[in-house]
This record gives sequence, C-alpha cells and structure tokens, in this order.
Amino acid sequence: MTSSLFLTGVFLIVSSSYIYKTSGDATISNVPCRDNHMCERHGYSYTWCYTDSRDNWDYCCNTPCAYDDQDALRCKGGTYDLFCGNPGNKTALGENCVSWSPCGHHGYEYYWCYTNNNGKAWGYCCHPNATCSTRRGYSGNVCNAGMYRETGGYWAPCKAT
Repeated sequence: MTSSLFLTGVFLIVSSSYIYKTSGDATISNVPCRDNHMCERHGYSYTWCYTDSRDNWDYCCNTPCAYDDQDALRCKGGTYDLFCGNPGNKTALGENCVSWSPCGHHGYEYYWCYTNNNGKAWGYCCHPNATCSTRRGYSGNVCNAGMYRETGGYWAPCKAT
C-alpha cells in the first residue's frame, strides 16, 4: 500500500516500510540537506540543496514523489521528470558505499557513491526503480544510473542479484 502525506512543506511517500522525504530538508535521493541550506531554487530554475561540507549537491522534488503509470517513483524537478526515492548503499556492481556517501547524484546527472574513505574510488549506482538486465547495444547486464526520464539516462554495468 502506498499513500502520500503533506506535512509543513514536506511531501512524504509511505511505501511498505519506507518513508521518502521529497522536499524541504531532503533531496530526491532522500539524502538530508546540509544544515541551513534547504531545498530551494537558490537562483536556478530547479530546486536543490547542498548535502555536505564539500559542496556536493542534489536535486529536490517540486511535487510529491509518487508512483507513475509504469510503477516507478517519479517527481517533477523543474522542467524534468526525475526518478526519486532511496537508491540504496551499493553500487551497480554490488560494492558497498562508504557511510558518508550513499548512492545519490552528488551534483552529477547520474547516481553514484564513493566506495572507499579516501574519496577517490567510486562507482555508479542504479536509480531507485532500475532493474539489472540485458539491453540491446550493451554487452552484459546494465541498469539505468541516470536521473532524467526524458533522456533515458546513463547505462552502467551491473551485477544481477
């Protein structure tokens, strides 16, 4: 069962045991915004916020994060339909993300995370609704790591689980 709630400027999606905050103090990946930097336009045509002291940032939803007709969690972020929800803490190839870098956009147009504490090794993550499968034109399994519905995203090698 899925339901939507609106509390003091924050849309919440309740699905199974997950609650996704999609505006106000968390990003489309459900990563908390940095203190004193809420989801707002900040001079741009889309809403966003900084997520850490390194000035990594992520998009925020302008509308509730809700299931569409294809059973995918999406929201409006400016002029784009964005995937939203919790993308998890593992890369597309199954590596663990470090605790301070969960899968998210972190200022890029694809999901990714750091995989070690030196901040150099990283990997693509699948978007929250992606499946790892074969796709014409690619060798092996891939998943959509991109954030935009319109562009089809970035295709990353993945390990089927």
